Amino acid sequence: MKLKNDFITAPSLSQRRARMGFLFAVPGLLFFIFFYLYPILETIRISFHRWGLLDQPRFIGLSNYQQLFADPEFINSVYVTLTYVFATCIPIWFVALGLALIFNESFRFRQGFLTIYYIPAVISLTVWSLIWFLMYNPTYGLTAYVTDALNMGNVRFLDAQLAMLAMVLLSVWKGTPVYMIIYLAGLRSIPGDYYEAAKVDGANKWQRFWHITLPQLRPVLLYVAVISIIEAFKVFTPMYIITRGGPGSATRVLPVFIFENGFQFLKMGYASAASVIFLLMLILLSAVQFRLLRSQADDE
Repeated sequence: MKLKNDFITAPSLSQRRARMGFLFAVPGLLFFIFFYLYPILETIRISFHRWGLLDQPRFIGLSNYQQLFADPEFINSVYVTLTYVFATCIPIWFVALGLALIFNESFRFRQGFLTIYYIPAVISLTVWSLIWFLMYNPTYGLTAYVTDALNMGNVRFLDAQLAMLAMVLLSVWKGTPVYMIIYLAGLRSIPGDYYEAAKVDGANKWQRFWHITLPQLRPVLLYVAVISIIEAFKVFTPMYIITRGGPGSATRVLPVFIFENGFQFLKMGYASAASVIFLLMLILLSAVQFRLLRSQADDE
C-alpha cells in the first residue's frame, strides 16, 4: 500500500521538467525584478514627491505632472525628441534597405566592403561621439576641411541652427549598418523560387521588388521601424558628450532633460515624473508594434 501511495504521489516527468525549468528561470526573473521592475515602481512612487536627493521626499500628489505640462522646456524637449527620432529613423530605414539590397547581390570584394561598412556599429557610442565631436571642430575638424574645399566658408555644425542636423548625421551613420544586417537577413530568407517564377512571367526588377521583396520583408520592416524608433527615443550619449543639450535647448532631448533635472538641479521628483511620461510613450510604441505584428499574423 505504501509503495502504491508513493507511486501515485511521485511527480511526473513533465512536472519535474517544469520545476527544473523554473529553477533555471529564477536568476533571470530576479534580475528583472531588482534591476527593471523595482526601479520602475520606485520611479513612479518618487514622481508624486518633491525630493532634492539630499533631503527627505515630501508627497505633493500630481504637482510634478502639472508643472511638467506647463513647463516650456519640457514641451520643447518632447518636440526636440520627436524631431530627432523621425529625422534619424526615416533616413535609416531607406538607406539601410538600399544597402541591404546592394549587398544581397554578388560582386567582387563584397564581404570586404560589408565588413568595412559595419565597423561603426561595433564602435562604442561614447567613442563614436568623441570622434564626431573632433570632426565637427570648426578649426581643425574634418568637416572644416570639407566645407573649405567646397567653398562653403567656416560652417559651424554645432551652432543652434545645425546642431540637430549634426546629431542626426552622427546617428544615421552609426545606426544604419545594424539595421542593414537585419534587412539583409530578411532578404536571404526569401525563397529564390519566387524570383525565378517572376522572371519566367516577365517581371522586371522593380516589379519583383514591389510584389515579392516588400511583401516578404513586411515583418522585418515593421520590426526595424519600431525598434529603431524606440532606440532613437532613448538617445543620450551623443547629445550629452557633444552639445550638453545645447546650444540653448536645440538638442535637449527627453533623456538629457531628465538627467539635468535629476542630477544637476537635484529635482528627483520632477525628473521621475518626466521619466514616467517617457516610459508611457515607449509603452505606446510597443503597443503599436504588437498591434502591427498581430495584424501581420492575421493576414498570413
